[in-house]
Amino acid sequence: MPRFEVHIGEITRSIEAPVEPHEPTPEVRDVYRVGEAADQDAAKDAGYAAWDEKYGPGKQPISAIVNVTDLDG
Repeated sequence: MPRFEVHIGEITRSIEAPVEPHEPTPEVRDVYRVGEAADQDAAKDAGYAAWDEKYGPGKQPISAIVNVTDLDG
């Protein structure tokens, strides 16, 4: 079965540095997954499953950049 690398990155409106040194920097959520899958769509689905594992079900990004790379190709 082919191996794929999947990166899902959340798109945010803007990322600004904190105004004060003690303020937290906003989190930019993302997931990387490398594994076997039948095709690119299955690899993408596995990437979103990894997202749910990391951030919890129902917390998928509204806007995301999704990159799927065939590692065997």
